[in-house]
Amino acid sequence: MRWTHFTLPVGDLDATVGFFTGVCGLSVVRDRRLEGGTTVWLGPAPGLDPEFVVVLVRGEVHAPLDHFGFQCDRRDQVTAIAERAKADGTLVEGPTDYGGSVGYFAVVREPSGHLVEFTHGQPLRGLGP
Repeated sequence: MRWTHFTLPVGDLDATVGFFTGVCGLSVVRDRRLEGGTTVWLGPAPGLDPEFVVVLVRGEVHAPLDHFGFQCDRRDQVTAIAERAKADGTLVEGPTDYGGSVGYFAVVREPSGHLVEFTHGQPLRGLGP
C-alpha cells in the first residue's frame, strides 16, 4: 500500500492552479474538467511519473489546511518567493532561519486560504529508523 493523493477543496480553482503551478513548480497532470469532471490533478513536471498528486476540487473551504511544505533547492528561492508574496500581500511569515532541522523558511497564503511553507535545509532524507 502507498499514499497516492489527497483532495483539497478550493474557492477559486483557476487561481489555485495558477498558484501551485506558478509558485510551487507543480504541473497539471490531469485536468478532469476537459472530460466533463470537476477536478484538476497536480503533480511533478511533465515527463516524470507522479507517485503522489494533489487533487483540487472547487468547493467551500471550511477550514484551511495547516500548511503544505515545499523544499527549495536554494535559499535564495525561498527569499524570492517571500519577496513576491510580500508584494502581493500573501506573505504570512518569514523568511526566517531557525537552523537545525527546520532551516530557512517562509509561509505564504494561497488563493483559497491554505498556507504553503517554502523551506531550504529541511530535507526528508534520514528521517527513517
